[in-house]
Amino acid sequence: MDQPPQTFGDAQPPLHPPGPMRSPDPGTSGAAKLAWVVLILVLPLVVVMQQLQVRGEPAEDPSKIAAPQGDSVEVAARMGTRIAYEFPAGAPSFQEQLDDAAETIDTPLQRLRAAIASRELAGPERTVSDLESVVAELEAGDELDPDDPDAANERARREQILADSRTLLPYYQDIAANGEAAAALDDETVNALIERHGYFGELVRIARLPEEHELREALLSGAIGPFIIVGAMIAVIGLALLAGLVLGIMALVLLGTGKIRLAMPRPAPGGSVYLETAVLFVLCFALLQIMQATAALIGESAEMIAGLVALPAQWLLLLVPLWPLARGVSWSRLRDDLGLRAPRGVTLEIFAGIGAYLAMLPMVVAGVAVMFVLLFLQEQFFPSDPDAMGPTNPILELARTLDPVLLFMIFTLATIWAPLCEELVFRGALFRHLRSRMVLPIAAVLSALVFGMMHGYALIQLIPVTVLGFNFALIRAWRGSLIGPIAAPALNTAVVLTLLFAFAHVLYG
Repeated sequence: MDQPPQTFGDAQPPLHPPGPMRSPDPGTSGAAKLAWVVLILVLPLVVVMQQLQVRGEPAEDPSKIAAPQGDSVEVAARMGTRIAYEFPAGAPSFQEQLDDAAETIDTPLQRLRAAIASRELAGPERTVSDLESVVAELEAGDELDPDDPDAANERARREQILADSRTLLPYYQDIAANGEAAAALDDETVNALIERHGYFGELVRIARLPEEHELREALLSGAIGPFIIVGAMIAVIGLALLAGLVLGIMALVLLGTGKIRLAMPRPAPGGSVYLETAVLFVLCFALLQIMQATAALIGESAEMIAGLVALPAQWLLLLVPLWPLARGVSWSRLRDDLGLRAPRGVTLEIFAGIGAYLAMLPMVVAGVAVMFVLLFLQEQFFPSDPDAMGPTNPILELARTLDPVLLFMIFTLATIWAPLCEELVFRGALFRHLRSRMVLPIAAVLSALVFGMMHGYALIQLIPVTVLGFNFALIRAWRGSLIGPIAAPALNTAVVLTLLFAFAHVLYG
């Protein structure tokens, strides 16, 4: 018989003696020690490889300027120029947003691109003024560190930015003076600008054309779509935060009155099988990363083959939570131990999981706030590369390809594979093992830390992910079921990806 429900503060024995405890999980203390050693050795390797992926691969030629890949200046320019084309009264506010985006990244390259977009928002005179500033800054020049191995590449990029600015300055001066009668740039120059600056090169092509010209209409029409989707995003976030605030207050009241009790019994101490399961997952995940990294070093064809192999192999990781079956755990007990039961009904568990997820959103918001404070301090004490492109959204970067097969693979991995794997491994197996030996808060924190380190974000950006892992562990302990912790992130990710993919479709399509 399981133990009776417990409260969150169960460091002290319960008031009523528990019933007979279940037998310990299979496994030995020696197996547990070996599993911990493997985890301590492999997890840092996974973290390092994830951080290397965050930095991304260098451009084919680091001395050349690459077209933008979804950074904030490009997104602000694409939205602002389209809306200004169809709703001219909104141009000033979008010029302010473009200025803010360029000031945040604050590089000559982004100021050049922002100046090009300003033609559509504030007129060619503003573009001329901004280009003159870029030219003056680059002509003054900053001394580059001769010991910096990237100094030559950086110098080449700056020279190209200066050359582009000098090409564009008389072009926009002519537009400001003569309007539609201004002389056009030759096709070779425009195509080179498009290759280096993407959408901004397209804006250069149409800068001197009349408002009703078909090329302007083709590039700038369709503002209502992005506007509606951004509005939907804001509405969804606002409603979720409002619901989370209300539900969070209700949860605190219920917790304070002792009405929230834990349905997950504390497992009997002993055994190692569920720790083995979590470590086996981490090890297999690390091997996949090593395979892909090795293939990338071999060559492009090997990297492509490794990518094709990695996808089905990643889905095969869903078999890892079945490891306890090989260690003598029955299927019925495995379902109980991992929380794949819903005694009160699957529908109730799904709604309870979503409600608890919303109630804990204030904790996630706090984690995001801490992340931004740390990022600000990091930038103050360890400034980033002054010529960096600035932060991009990796999902938006992928979604802008508009490849339906790629988008489908991303969507299914994020909404099916990730919730199932992450919850079965980190809340079903690892959290269970830790909970048998530790009080709830410590078990939840440790499982959340391992969960967070498995994600491919920069270290400081792992804070909100770790908070989410902590929250899901609390939901698992409260409900005694894994259905809610699986359903909540699956639904959240599905909504976010749907909006992002729709946004990318209307913005880049």
